[in-house]
Amino acid sequence: LRMERQCANACKVAAWLATHPKVERVYFPADPAHPDAATIRRLFPEGLYGAMVSFEIRSAGQPEVFRYLDALKMVVPATSLGDVHTMTLYPNMSSHRDVSPKQRERMGIRENLVRLSVGIEAPEDILADLDKALAAC
Repeated sequence: LRMERQCANACKVAAWLATHPKVERVYFPADPAHPDAATIRRLFPEGLYGAMVSFEIRSAGQPEVFRYLDALKMVVPATSLGDVHTMTLYPNMSSHRDVSPKQRERMGIRENLVRLSVGIEAPEDILADLDKALAAC
């Protein structure tokens, strides 16, 4: 039940982020334009695409990403993801901090990329917190 709720929330969050003017690009397996869409449709049950959503904040550098992180109230900034609570991390300062900037760029991990592990909270609450944080950067 937890995973079903997290997946449903992640679909809502990804769809909302894709329309937000402060978001440049969203990475989520349910995206029909995903380069591996055919494989995803074959392997994932409908609607169960996981709770991980990555997105790029439009025209953001490290200072703007830090303002986003600092402005979050409900979403928890973290160094590890995967909980019932919605959490976010900045790969450049956590999971990929030991990778050179040039190598991160080749991997598609740009300075404006953040990751979300969407939790089981009410999706409206998650979206409201993200909206306020995005407005701050």
